[in-house]
Amino acid sequence: MEISGLCNICGKPGALFTCILCGKLVCRNCFDIKHNVCGKCHFKY
Repeated sequence: MEISGLCNICGKPGALFTCILCGKLVCRNCFDIKHNVCGKCHFKY
């Protein structure tokens, strides 16, 4: 059973992280763990 969805940025499976600014579910490659934001919000942060 898959417990993670598709990344809202790159579309790959394995999205485990939620951006604290926009709420998007994203994968590790599209997430800034230090700031808890997705790659798109990282530039706004």
